[in-house]
Amino acid sequence: MSDLLNLFPTFPLTPPVSNLLNFIEDARLTTADLLALDPISISRRLPPQLNTSLLELKGLQRNLVEHIHADIARLSSLPSPRTITTHSPTLDGLLNKIPTQAITEFVGESGSGKTQILLLLTLTVQLPPSRGGLGRPAVYISTEAPLSTLRLIQLKNYISHGVPVSEQPTTDKVFSIVCSDLETQEHIIRYQLPVLVQKFNVGLVVIDSVAANFRAEFERPTDRNKKLRSSDPSSSTPSSSPSPSSTTTPGAGARHGSRMAQRGKDMVRLAATLRHLAITHNLAVVVSNQVSDKFTSFANARTPLSSSSSSSPSPRGGGDDDDDLMSLDFQSKWFTGCNEELEGGGKVPALGLVWANLLATRVVIRKSQDPKTGEWRRDLRVAYSNRAPAGEEVGIEVFEGGVRSVEDDGSDGCS
Repeated sequence: MSDLLNLFPTFPLTPPVSNLLNFIEDARLTTADLLALDPISISRRLPPQLNTSLLELKGLQRNLVEHIHADIARLSSLPSPRTITTHSPTLDGLLNKIPTQAITEFVGESGSGKTQILLLLTLTVQLPPSRGGLGRPAVYISTEAPLSTLRLIQLKNYISHGVPVSEQPTTDKVFSIVCSDLETQEHIIRYQLPVLVQKFNVGLVVIDSVAANFRAEFERPTDRNKKLRSSDPSSSTPSSSPSPSSTTTPGAGARHGSRMAQRGKDMVRLAATLRHLAITHNLAVVVSNQVSDKFTSFANARTPLSSSSSSSPSPRGGGDDDDDLMSLDFQSKWFTGCNEELEGGGKVPALGLVWANLLATRVVIRKSQDPKTGEWRRDLRVAYSNRAPAGEEVGIEVFEGGVRSVEDDGSDGCS
C-alpha cells in the first residue's frame, strides 16, 4: 500500500492523482518510489491495461515535488514552539519543559508515575503563559483505564492554590476519550481528534498508553498457547510418530513477520497524524509507554572494555568487537534508557526501534528498591531529546500535587 496520503494528508486528489491512486496502492509504490524512479520505471510497475502516459506520471511527480516545497515553506512560517510547565522547577530544568510541535514519551513500569505526570500536564496546560501554560484545554485518550476524575480534582485543587480564579485550571477543559481497541483508536485519532482540536483550540493531546492496543492486537498469545498445549506430555497420547499438532505450522514465522511489519506501518501512520496535528495547531503531544523485560545471554553480556581485551581479531581485521558495537543490544542503551546493571538486563520500552525513531523526546522513569532499607524510589532520566541533555537523571516522588523532584524540597511552582 502506498504511503502517499499518510505522509501528505493534504495532497490534492485531482487528476491524474485521483485516477492513479488505486493502481499506485496495488503496485505498492511508496512516496520515495514516486520521487526517485523515472516515469518509465513507474509505468512498468503499473498494470499494462492502464495505458498511463508518461506525461501523466511526470505531472504526478511534479505536483508531488511542488506540494513538498509548499509544505516546507509553510512549516518555515509557522510560529516557534511553546512549552508547558511540569509544575516542578527541577523537572522543568531537566526536561526544558514540554514542547509543542513534537511527540514526548514517558516510559516506565506500572506504578512508576507516568499517569500522574500526564494528568498533571492536562491541568498545567490550562494555566496562562505567565504561569508556564498555554491557556488551552487538553484531550486525554485512555487505552487502558478510564480517566481518574478524583485524582484529577485533587491535582486541580493543589495547583489552584494562590492562583486567581480566572486563571485556575478546571476539569471541564479536559476532554476524555476511551479507546478499547486499535481500530477504535485509529478512527478517533485520524478523524475525530482533528475536529475536536480545531473546535476547542486544544493545546495538549495525551495518550495513556500508546502501547496497550498495539500489544493486544499484534502480540496475541494464541499461537504460543497452541504450541504449549501440543508440547504438554500429559495432554498427548503415547505414539511413535509426532502428532500433526505438535509440529510447527509452516509459515508461522512469515505470519509473525507480516504482523510486525503491519504494526510498524500502523505506528508510523499514528505518529505522522499526531505530528501533523502538533505542527499545524502548535500543540503538544505526550504519550506514555509500557516496558518489557530485556533478557541478555551471559555469552553476549560483555562490557565494551572486557570484549575488546578478550576477543581476537578476525581475518578481515575487524574482530568480534565490530559486530558487538553495531549490534542492537549494544546500541539500544542510547535510545531505550535501559539500565544494563540490573538483573536480567533491566526494562526496555515497548514497541521497539520503529516507535523509538518517531519520537522527539523519550523520558524513562525507573523504580528501584534499596537493598538495605527496602524503600522504593523513582528516578526520571532523559534517554534522548532534541531540546534537553540526554543522560541527566533526578529522583522524583509522587505526592498530593502530582510529581516533583526530591530536590525541590517541598517547594513547587511554575518557573
